[in-house]
Amino acid sequence: MTNWIYFPEFSGAALQAHRLALQLTKMGIRVEVLTGTDNAELVGKSVVDGISVIRVLRNKSSRFSHLKFGWNIFGFIAKNKSRYDLLHSHGFHAPVNLASMFTGIPLVQKITNLNVDDPLTIRGRRYGFFRLNLFQNARAIIATSQLLEDTCNFVLRGKNDTIRIPNGVNTQEFRPATQQQKTCLREKLLLPQDKIVLLTVGTVSYIKGLDRLLKALNKLQERIDKKFMLVVLGPLETRQAFRRTDPKVDFYVENMHEMISAFGLQQAVRFEGNRSNVHEYMKAADLFIHPSRQEGQPNALLEAMACGLTSVAHLIPGITDEIIQNGKFGFIVDCDDTESFAAALKVLINNPRLRSRIAE
Repeated sequence: MTNWIYFPEFSGAALQAHRLALQLTKMGIRVEVLTGTDNAELVGKSVVDGISVIRVLRNKSSRFSHLKFGWNIFGFIAKNKSRYDLLHSHGFHAPVNLASMFTGIPLVQKITNLNVDDPLTIRGRRYGFFRLNLFQNARAIIATSQLLEDTCNFVLRGKNDTIRIPNGVNTQEFRPATQQQKTCLREKLLLPQDKIVLLTVGTVSYIKGLDRLLKALNKLQERIDKKFMLVVLGPLETRQAFRRTDPKVDFYVENMHEMISAFGLQQAVRFEGNRSNVHEYMKAADLFIHPSRQEGQPNALLEAMACGLTSVAHLIPGITDEIIQNGKFGFIVDCDDTESFAAALKVLINNPRLRSRIAE
């Protein structure tokens, strides 16, 4: 199994890959994970929850070092081809596809994100014809949504088997909590019992859309009497996930802190960083908010639904509106329309019975 990064480094695809690896292992299938890392301390072989993980240093500081990373990935698979019956790639990684062609090991390739590794996007990039030929080497392609499946069928013209498999959720962890359990979890997590707790999950970055949410909360605090707290779960710095700092993300995080101060939300927003007990926060919350600008199929949104948590999500046609319909599990809104976004939050905050009914 291959991925750009792997648990415990943070990304939705990394978490999804880890959960799949654990489940396959329970079924008696031997799984090894080949992944990249910018953290030199993690390079080499390790074991994560019983899963064998090989991490290769990924250095993008120059074109040569980036090519070296790809060569190392290709070389590892080619050298150890006798150990593998199947390659499963989370996302499109050209060296993995090339290694599949060279070794003859069949490849199952999952599309992780719209406008990132779907075939239409790959075809539009530099050397797109070459990249698409590599992409088409996959024996089967997994699409998590109808839109991604349709995109594959449109670009590939049926040349590859495209299978639609939504992201899975561990329903042993992500399940509804009783009111007593919710109260106990708030005590454990130091969350206020007398406030509406809003939750959002994801790396603090432009793509994940926290700026949209803060603008809506600024409007909201002027229009409701109830007190609320927004809890943000996810890395504040890219170095927590990729070691090297991304200046754009650092600037965005700084801008978010400035917005919070300008809006007077210092006591209403709490950054918790990257947490392994996301399910506990979801069970303790009153409302889940997903303002992300770009997704494949959002794990956090599926997990919130599994916890019986009413959600408000940004409209990404073919992605989020496939999961939620207005009045069923939550509301779909245009999060760039601050007025509409704030109005949807106001309705749900002021109506606990409506939240309960919608989440059923």
